[in-house]
Amino acid sequence: MKLRHIFNLALAALLAIGCSDENTIDPLGSIVIDQTYVSIPQEGGDASITVKARGAWAFDDLFMTITRNDDGTRDTTYAALPAWLTADKLAGEAGETTVTFHAEGTNGRRETELRISTGIDKQFLIVRQGSMEASDATCKDIIDGPEGKTYRVTGTVTRIAGAQYGNFDITDETGTVYIYGIFDKDGKKGNNPLDGPTGWGIEMGDIVTLEGPKQVYNGTVELVDATVVKVVKSLLKVVTPEQTVGIEGADIDVKLAYKGSGAYAQLPADCDWVSIQGEDYVAGVPTFNETNPADTAIVHLRVAPNTGEGRKVVINFSSSNASGESTIAWTLKQDAFTLPHGQTPDDPFTVEEAIAKCKEIGSTSDGIIYYARGYISSIKEVSPLITRPDGTTSGYGNATFNISDDGSDDNALTCYRSYSLDNQKFVSEDEIAVGDEVIICGKLVNFTRDNASFTPEFSGNVYIVSRKAAGPGSRLRPFNADEAIAFINDNLEVGQTTEDDYYIEGEIVRIDNPEKNLFNAQYGNASFYIATDEDPANDQFYVYRTLYLGNRKWVEGDTQIQVGDQVVICGKLTKYQDKSGNIIPETAQNKTFIYSLNGKKE
Repeated sequence: MKLRHIFNLALAALLAIGCSDENTIDPLGSIVIDQTYVSIPQEGGDASITVKARGAWAFDDLFMTITRNDDGTRDTTYAALPAWLTADKLAGEAGETTVTFHAEGTNGRRETELRISTGIDKQFLIVRQGSMEASDATCKDIIDGPEGKTYRVTGTVTRIAGAQYGNFDITDETGTVYIYGIFDKDGKKGNNPLDGPTGWGIEMGDIVTLEGPKQVYNGTVELVDATVVKVVKSLLKVVTPEQTVGIEGADIDVKLAYKGSGAYAQLPADCDWVSIQGEDYVAGVPTFNETNPADTAIVHLRVAPNTGEGRKVVINFSSSNASGESTIAWTLKQDAFTLPHGQTPDDPFTVEEAIAKCKEIGSTSDGIIYYARGYISSIKEVSPLITRPDGTTSGYGNATFNISDDGSDDNALTCYRSYSLDNQKFVSEDEIAVGDEVIICGKLVNFTRDNASFTPEFSGNVYIVSRKAAGPGSRLRPFNADEAIAFINDNLEVGQTTEDDYYIEGEIVRIDNPEKNLFNAQYGNASFYIATDEDPANDQFYVYRTLYLGNRKWVEGDTQIQVGDQVVICGKLTKYQDKSGNIIPETAQNKTFIYSLNGKKE
């Protein structure tokens, strides 16, 4: 047979196959559908397919839904269709079946792939609603537009959040949109599409055009799984990482590589703590491989000292040429000013430290306001201000008393003519008592009267910042486990936490997660139970996620706790209710610390 005749027979066979009924079940398969793609109008409507199967068939459950319950648990369910799509049938028997899909109208577009199975054989169907064409948009258009719609946008890369999937911010003159994943040049996801072998080489400052569907996640507007259309490389690259400067201020240099006609820094008009001191330029040296190398600019900045809260400024660096301009935002931060130890009520001196400071200062005040925490060990005088019915007054409204670290008059510090709480005058003698835990504010001196011995004291506008009356729960009289439980049950509502700190003492009888080196290394805290000597089996108080000695996180090398240790805990107490409704009196998470461990204090 001639080759021409062989070719004609083969062509006839192919034509015979191509003209066969598309609904005929393939002899090697058990199911066929008349369409593999259907479209529902954007305004809403129906679309149908015909399923022809040799046996029972059904849509597979591919779509996961997670439901959060009132008790905090979660239920996971699976469905055959996404939430926006319904079908009049999800399963059928052998033979021919018509399935009709329905969707309500949408402002955007949506698409899903469904799977139909009978035995081991499967068919796939794409259902689409709305236009898949990308609309040219600004960032503001995307922010204001409907979810699900596909947009094309051009903006500058202002932040790179992740390299593996290509997550970054793009910004134009109207706003910023988060790009949640892009495809690489081979159309793959999760393949380092920014700087991988098949990536786009996208860097900060590049101008990128891309398109993708909008979604909103936890309030963030995103384009998801976007396709890159164009990348215009930036004329500028900031070589120096973003900086954080200490409170004392500093002179810093920011190094830039640029290919435009110069590189320039622009500070916000309202920034008065950073100034530009000048710029130096170094021309790039051409080589055989790089005939147009980047030049280098070094911008000299001066950061002023900080005496307030932490602050930051965004500095725009730019470079331009005949084809356009590139701008990169660079952030400079400065630490917050914090008062030294002993100069804030949140970090007061101990009495011992305050006495040492008095000796350092001498008999003449240095003018600085100090704070110290201690226990009233004795009261020399209280002179309350008494106002009579006729308007006349008597008394000075102040008090003189001693404070110490242990409540005794040994190594005491005198608080001379102190006012009461909130710098108000005393109006009664019972506003203070021996054993009260107080924080005192005032100037410190090593005072001498009549050439007598020196007396460390607070003197000059002295007043009580806080007072915790002596009694159960104080440092001199800590709660035991049973007392702490009773106090919480009697005084707190479920979920309520004390405003004041309390002390609880007892023996550790059980430790949570002892296999984790007896403390939680990730969070630097520990949880355990303490009990009273009288009834260690029942009177057990839960110490939840307490910090270490010195009110700091646990670190490797710190003393490990163990069953049998004697501890005193200081901090806030709470009444907790777990998911089963059980009430648990306990310490408030990370608001307590071990005041002493087997008698040791830090």
